[in-house]
Amino acid sequence: MPRKTAGAFYVFSYPIMPSALRICSLLLVPLWLFVTATGQQMPDTVLHEVHIRDVRTPSPDIRLSGFSAGQQVQQIDSTTLSRYSQQSLATLLTQQLPVFVRSYSFNGLATLGLRGASAAQSQVLWNGIPISNAATGVADLSALPALMAGNVTMVYGGSAALYGSGNVGGAIVMNTAIARFDTNTSTLSVSSGMGSFAQYSGAIRATHSTRKLYLAATAQAQTAQNNYHYTADDGTTNTLGNSRLRNASGMVHAAYKPRTGHKIETMLWWQQYNRQIPPALFEPYSAKYQQDGALRSVASWTYAKGHSTWYARTSLTHDAYRYTDTTIGLHTTGGVYQYYQEAGWRYQQGRMRYLLFAPIQYSWLANGHDTQQQRRIALAGAITRNMVGNRLVASAQLRAEQVNTTFVWLPGAGISYSIWPWLQLRANAQRTYRVPTLNELYYFPGGNPRLRPEHGWTQDAGYSLQLQGIHWHLQHEGAIFNRQMKDWIMWLGGAVWTPHNIAAVHSRGTETNTRLTYSTTKYALHVTAATSYILATTTSSYITQDGSIGRQIPYTPRYNMRAGLGATMGAWGIDYFHLYTGYRFTTTDESAWLEPYYTGNVMVTWTHRLRQRTLSANLQCNNVWNAHYAIAGFRPMPGINWLAGIRIDIL
Repeated sequence: MPRKTAGAFYVFSYPIMPSALRICSLLLVPLWLFVTATGQQMPDTVLHEVHIRDVRTPSPDIRLSGFSAGQQVQQIDSTTLSRYSQQSLATLLTQQLPVFVRSYSFNGLATLGLRGASAAQSQVLWNGIPISNAATGVADLSALPALMAGNVTMVYGGSAALYGSGNVGGAIVMNTAIARFDTNTSTLSVSSGMGSFAQYSGAIRATHSTRKLYLAATAQAQTAQNNYHYTADDGTTNTLGNSRLRNASGMVHAAYKPRTGHKIETMLWWQQYNRQIPPALFEPYSAKYQQDGALRSVASWTYAKGHSTWYARTSLTHDAYRYTDTTIGLHTTGGVYQYYQEAGWRYQQGRMRYLLFAPIQYSWLANGHDTQQQRRIALAGAITRNMVGNRLVASAQLRAEQVNTTFVWLPGAGISYSIWPWLQLRANAQRTYRVPTLNELYYFPGGNPRLRPEHGWTQDAGYSLQLQGIHWHLQHEGAIFNRQMKDWIMWLGGAVWTPHNIAAVHSRGTETNTRLTYSTTKYALHVTAATSYILATTTSSYITQDGSIGRQIPYTPRYNMRAGLGATMGAWGIDYFHLYTGYRFTTTDESAWLEPYYTGNVMVTWTHRLRQRTLSANLQCNNVWNAHYAIAGFRPMPGINWLAGIRIDIL
């Protein structure tokens, strides 16, 4: 076990790039102006209504709207989304939520771990369909641009009854911007950005709508050298090589209202992600290169009349990759397809809400001369009732799912109760289940066709508190969770890694999230704090004397904390985020670990409105304390760096 302190500041642990230092020093200017302005004596004025900038549009996901009682759900507001429009979903979640994103260097794979769950136990959904790679079961968050999301909601804890088997740790629910039907309205916005390590990006978005038709198109491209300096274990300063990144993506969204109550939508999302894989600290050099491509399509129909809403959606997704290592003459290509369709009916009358839907998911993987497949067919339903003057909300869900020849029941239930208007309690219990992915079963070399499905139960409970005065508003949430999983799957090995069932894992912990806002007609201040404490330990093992009993699951930090301080005044805004991530053990017996680390990030924003046009700019400085750290083993992260962007709403 580590005996060092829980963490330390690494200030200027290796040379700072002069350009990054100059850029980051500019962030102090708006802060100085703000302090100077607010430090002057204010005359007595009459208080007026303060308009809240952060807008949270309800998620269009039908399962979240009315059938998630008792679950912890956190939505990222539209203002925050716009600030991260030049960055990936991985950066957004790392800086805004108390979750752990495991990143393999600045341009490497980034995966999500929720409440001690593995990356394959957390789902990512886009407009109601799963978009995690059907072969690996994992979504690379670094390859998902935040620009492509109009709404992002984090669902904590398992909810297999609503979202299907595989949803153990939680789910990220992404939706495109809601189609709006106006009379001959058009918009056009252009944005560009640049930053450290030769980062350049650009994007364009256009929409046009009438009373019956809505069209939207978005395109984005990015390139970066990522040749930053890092300090090796022997104290020498090196430059990261073979780390260039290029990516591009585009999305088309069309919606049509043929008559009252009907809406037909279709969306197409294409992206290409090309990156060199830099050498790990134990490698003298690297000649690895990977290309990842994805084409996602979805078409849907909804019809609302009276108390009922009918819907149907169908989707086809193709993920392809090409991996090359010229050092050893390795060239590998592969692809996986996923077809998904779902039809459902929602009925609401008085205090009762009903939901019934039938999803079908079919995936197939081309592996050499063989084609491996996986089929899921399910029938699911949910019922919600409001009681005690709508202060008590109870919900029950049930899914019957068949995966190939295996049949499983997935029940769940939740309840929330408003003791007072400012205090709410909630509780939730779900059965969890995950079948091995196609790669875990059939990948060559290393697949294990004898793997058993993971299964268990998860429970969580919490409270939410909201207090408000004339100038201030306090929001606070707390949660505890518990999960018992049997036949947990983990990849182990040396030259060839193979997945194994390691018997049973017990995950439990606490989470808090607090936001305090103070606002006047002149300015607004806010303070945020979020924490998570997670114990995810092996309780039994099929591998004798492996030293894992009672030990933390690898790459699951016990402590994860985030604190923020921000201010807005007129067109200016400034935010500081301070992040702490605790020890991450890299072996099952806790014999090796990565040190904790702190990072600080500053963001300055400016918005100017001129008639119908809006000009906005942002400047972000990351890792302002120049911390020397690694999120994953032998993969150093960059020191102090900056990113600037500008956006113009032309129409």
